[in-house]
Amino acid sequence: MQQLLSKLLERKALQAYAHTPVLRVSRQQDSMGFWTVTTKRGHIKARKIIFCTNGYTASVLPQYTSKIVPVRGVCSHITTPKGASSPHLPNTYSLRFGGANYDYLIPRPDGSIVVGGARQTFLHDKESWYDSVKDNDRPLSASERYFDGYMQRHFRGWEDSGAKAERVWTGSKSWSLRESLCRHL
Repeated sequence: MQQLLSKLLERKALQAYAHTPVLRVSRQQDSMGFWTVTTKRGHIKARKIIFCTNGYTASVLPQYTSKIVPVRGVCSHITTPKGASSPHLPNTYSLRFGGANYDYLIPRPDGSIVVGGARQTFLHDKESWYDSVKDNDRPLSASERYFDGYMQRHFRGWEDSGAKAERVWTGSKSWSLRESLCRHL
């Protein structure tokens, strides 16, 4: 994606505005066929606009308020101590516990694993995760403890691996497990 963006910028086929939050976009094009994009830095005129906004879409395009709803989730980084032996995971995995309750695992080349999910620990607290674009100051409810011993509980051969959740995060905010637990003391 970055290579494509670089080539388009070189050709002057597009302009990219980084770190320029959009406040609103005109409802219709002007007589010359331009949209007006209002930002904190001023106005930008454009014939075409590509919205890469994910969960933030409704803040710029209110017509999507009920169609694109931002939700928070939880992810962790599980590692094993240096020198410890742990079975190789050759694939990505999804562990389904029922209905919409599942976790996903992504093995990394360094032997660590990214595990996301833990929905059953916070799903009951809809206010903390539903329609939220905030990266709050801590993970969702009890999710930080959920990943402790995760591999040992769910995978055979990991019982003596020493695998532990090194980091837990939601959105772009990350905590070491120690930082997270200390906040609750």
